[in-house]
Amino acid sequence: MSGFQRLRQAYGRLLHACGQVSAISIFVMLILVVANVLSRYLFNAPITGAFEITESLMVVIIMLGLALTQYHDGHIRVSIVTRHLPPAWARFFRISALLLGAAFFAWCAYASWKFALQSYSFKEREWGSITFPLYPFKFVVFLGVVLLTIQFALDTIAEIAKPRSTDQPGAVEIPE
Repeated sequence: MSGFQRLRQAYGRLLHACGQVSAISIFVMLILVVANVLSRYLFNAPITGAFEITESLMVVIIMLGLALTQYHDGHIRVSIVTRHLPPAWARFFRISALLLGAAFFAWCAYASWKFALQSYSFKEREWGSITFPLYPFKFVVFLGVVLLTIQFALDTIAEIAKPRSTDQPGAVEIPE
């Protein structure tokens, strides 16, 4: 196993840990919503802050699951054009898409970092039935986007390092 493969596996373990946090957040949100509904209809006393808490947990659920989905190649891919191209061109467009994804999410990471720091600098808070800080969730957005950027970069490297198909003229296999 190459060093790159070991790095990718180690990073995959980190992403799976983030996925576990996301799954636990889903479970907590489920319990909270059920408890809130039962409390509202049985006792006419909704749980204070249930809406705000579930709203914030959605950030954790989505942002910590994005990179794991990319790791497992689970995002939707439109291949109507590339499936009709020769393998070399399809590979070129896949690498280009991965590079563009890495660049785009790197920019998103930069922007979300600035946004989270700004939120932290004035201790932004959610004002509703309960009051709680919003900036930790903005840092979760930053973390999720950074993880996704790294995953796109690793996928780009993996795609570039893949041996080309031997049925193409002039294709060269890369030994490991």
